[in-house]
Amino acid sequence: MHFSKRTDWTLTPNPLSQRLAELHQKGAPLLDLTISNPTLCGFKYLHEKLLKPLLCPQSLVYDPAPHGLLESRKALCAYYAGKGITVTPEQIFLTANTSEAYSFVFRLLADPQDALLAPQPSYPLLDYLAGLNDITIRRYPLHCAGGWKIDIETLAGQFYESNPRAVLVVHPNNPTGNYVNAEEHLMLNQLCESKETALIADEVFYDFNLNEGPVPAGSFAQNKNVLTFTLGGISKTLGLPQMKLSWLIVSGPAGIQAQAIERLEIISDTYLSASTPVQNALGPWLELQKGIHAEIRQRIIENHRSLCKALRGHPAIQILDSEGGWNAVLRMPDSLTDEDWALHLLEKTRVVVHPGYLYDFPDGAFVVLSLLPKTEIFKQGVEQILKGIG
Repeated sequence: MHFSKRTDWTLTPNPLSQRLAELHQKGAPLLDLTISNPTLCGFKYLHEKLLKPLLCPQSLVYDPAPHGLLESRKALCAYYAGKGITVTPEQIFLTANTSEAYSFVFRLLADPQDALLAPQPSYPLLDYLAGLNDITIRRYPLHCAGGWKIDIETLAGQFYESNPRAVLVVHPNNPTGNYVNAEEHLMLNQLCESKETALIADEVFYDFNLNEGPVPAGSFAQNKNVLTFTLGGISKTLGLPQMKLSWLIVSGPAGIQAQAIERLEIISDTYLSASTPVQNALGPWLELQKGIHAEIRQRIIENHRSLCKALRGHPAIQILDSEGGWNAVLRMPDSLTDEDWALHLLEKTRVVVHPGYLYDFPDGAFVVLSLLPKTEIFKQGVEQILKGIG
């Protein structure tokens, strides 16, 4: 049987996955510090009242629109206005998830084998989405020196060498947690303006800064210098990944913005995959966003603080600087690889962590922890990790 080269993946489970499956099959008790699904983390906002908006009588009528339901888009405009960001309904497209939003933008911008620049480290989903859309990802590095930063010089060199159709930023990045600062934002606009290249900004974690005070960087949703696509969704914003709704905001110079919107309307109209009941529920759900956000943010801040406290006096392990998001990155001793550290901790302490190579860390021994687990589980897991290192 002939299968597409797009699906020519290595399907054999790696040693860590194999061992984890064996332990699950045996019913071994594990402390999972990789969990990123908020619906499994014991949050109080997960109440049956969230289901009530799904009973809207309008959901019995199917009246599809390429952009998504107007009232839902107006609710999103009000949500952004509450953050001081001006967005119009005409700029917004509703999709079933951010993967679909990415695919729409890739299909709009790129022909087969065209290049896209994306950060390294970053999450593995991007490689799969690029392959399924027949485009090539070229990585630009992030460096951790007093906080994660874009390597501007290397990015500029890769930009002019590869002539990408778009430059992707994750704002804040997953898993490193760095926001795109004002200097980097300016540089990205200058590069993209020089070759009429688009910007794609994944802002799914945008509201979840780890420091006191407001988010330390502006949203790309108002970027007018170049054609820009800003992605968000209720998976993170409302902690409701099971409800399947995301959005895509188009901004930029008026003429090219209008052309992009016109073409996206046809792409979106071909799928119309966003659920009508969920779209109708978006407005009422967004009214609850502040409470949901506060509960999740309190959890990740508490876990981050307890991790920093636990690591004091353990110079062998370093927690890397982070500004936002739901993850923490630990630099482990170089005596083992990151995969070997993950296996070692699984075997010796029954704590599950992600090895850094899953996020395309280029070198060094890194492990990645989720900050979402219940605080008592997270603290216990960290204590077990420290015992396992000795």
